[in-house]
Amino acid sequence: MLPLNDMVFFVEVVKYNSFTIAAQKNNITPAAISKRISSLEEILQVKLLKRTTRSLALTEAGKVLYQHCQNMQLDIQNIIETVQQTHQRPRGKIKIAALQNVSNLIIAPLIDAFLQLYSDIEVFITFEGALGPLPPIGEYDIAFRSGKLIDSSAIARLLFTHQYTVCASPAYLNRYGVPLSLEDLKNHNCLDCISGLKDEKKVWLFNDGQQNYAISVKGNIHTNNALLVKNLALNNAALIYSPTFIVAEEINAGKLIPVLCQYKTHENSIFIIHPYTSQNIPVRVKTFIDFVFGNIKVPAIFQKKLMEIIT
Repeated sequence: MLPLNDMVFFVEVVKYNSFTIAAQKNNITPAAISKRISSLEEILQVKLLKRTTRSLALTEAGKVLYQHCQNMQLDIQNIIETVQQTHQRPRGKIKIAALQNVSNLIIAPLIDAFLQLYSDIEVFITFEGALGPLPPIGEYDIAFRSGKLIDSSAIARLLFTHQYTVCASPAYLNRYGVPLSLEDLKNHNCLDCISGLKDEKKVWLFNDGQQNYAISVKGNIHTNNALLVKNLALNNAALIYSPTFIVAEEINAGKLIPVLCQYKTHENSIFIIHPYTSQNIPVRVKTFIDFVFGNIKVPAIFQKKLMEIIT
């Protein structure tokens, strides 16, 4: 029978690309970890790692073993947690790789309510790029991602779908005029967070029910942060193309005014993702996901008044 602990040690050495870090995680010495990996290689009669003084690399056999063992470590941990929590409240850490805008506007209001119910759980939230790759297996429990998913091995559930809204402050529209057609956009300082900081054309997408339009727009401000885009609009700096849920509260309060409402805009999807199967998902993670789906509230526009205050 293969030594289970040695296989776990092997996975951690590969994951952290370091004997030292893997040893620290397991409270043993790097020499002890190295000896256990060597013992595993002797039992399997193959080399798993190519070792030099400066780097580690997997052999072909090592790659095969790692692919099969990285989930095994999670399975064992989750089996133990599930057994322990059979007659207990969910407990432990939940590591979330989050999107900044979704977290601030939608997830943040849920966190306190969740922890009031499950006080033995700790939540660790780090911000990740909307389209970036998922963290390594074992480094996250839940991730939020936007648009087309890159990692098809993860389990993804659609959280919500949103459109974009073109809007500006009353002061900006009083100063520069209300765009009534897509052609009018050429006369405005246009800002979004889709193009971000890349040296590329800004293109806003529209649909009138019969035809799609990709409109090139220009502006003198560039950022990849949607909350900053909103705040710049509130400070009269630009006409913006923003996810509707980000600007809904300000539109409902009359602080931003939607325009070109006769058009539909680009549609985007937000997913909640986890690396577990239905059999090995930890109780704490499943409880959090169920709570999010049961309590999520996505800000929406309940009125669309077109510049009543403009004379």
